Amino acid sequence: MEILEINNVSYVYSKGTPFEHLALDNINLKIKQGETLAIIGHTGSGKSTLIQHLNGLFKAQSGTVVFQGKDIWADKKNIKNIRFKIGLCFQYPEYQLFEESVYKDIAFGPKNMGLEEDEIRQRVQRAMQYMELPERYIDRSPFDLSGGQKRKVALAGILAMEPDILVLDEPTAGLDPAAKNHLFDLIQKYKEQSGTTVVFVSHSMEDVAKLAERIVVMNDSKVVMEGKPAEVFEHAETLLKMGLSVPEITKVFMKLKKKGYSLPSVYTVEDALQSLQPLIGGMCHDS
Repeated sequence: MEILEINNVSYVYSKGTPFEHLALDNINLKIKQGETLAIIGHTGSGKSTLIQHLNGLFKAQSGTVVFQGKDIWADKKNIKNIRFKIGLCFQYPEYQLFEESVYKDIAFGPKNMGLEEDEIRQRVQRAMQYMELPERYIDRSPFDLSGGQKRKVALAGILAMEPDILVLDEPTAGLDPAAKNHLFDLIQKYKEQSGTTVVFVSHSMEDVAKLAERIVVMNDSKVVMEGKPAEVFEHAETLLKMGLSVPEITKVFMKLKKKGYSLPSVYTVEDALQSLQPLIGGMCHDS
């Protein structure tokens, strides 16, 4: 069942000027309830512009965005509620922290929703638990925390609104590998526990391969490919020609196949180990 539909959406920057640029060209996309969808594409492909249409930060110049069966712009007065239901986390969200305490920053969204104080406190506590933020942080200034912890506070502020769709633009940008893996584990755990639909943009194909149930590929302002990770990464050569990458393990297997080894296409280390077991076993047996 689709929770969000993008129908024939186009968007032009600086329309009618010498700087006119077509950012989205007749985009059609259906997002399923409860799925984890990755959007990939080279810089300038339109992916960031697309996700800002999902909750009405940008209004399509043609076409519609339909949430739970209704055009999000059918009632302009309702667009604020749409932004509560479709939570968008920008790249480096910690730069948007501004309150004097962690509690106040996380509570900002729920307060704007008009919730009672008891409900706000419960939501703040739940969001902190999802992000594994210690309770002792609640009265601390977010600016006294580490970069990774600030990122968690910023994400918790969106989770506290309990959105139906969580949209993340490069959620692990700038984090070291350990912090990146931990944050993605938390997002995955949150998604499993809440049933929230997750849409994320990433340049890391390893992250995409690990998390995504489905991938949408954008190129030159259009959706040019979509499917399960195995289906998309099967077209590794095409992706590379678009200026995109593929998981490193996929590149290794491509080289092995060119050397004559009969191997399937893989996109995760786990798949690679499984595929190599017969080959390794044969070598051990021969020795």
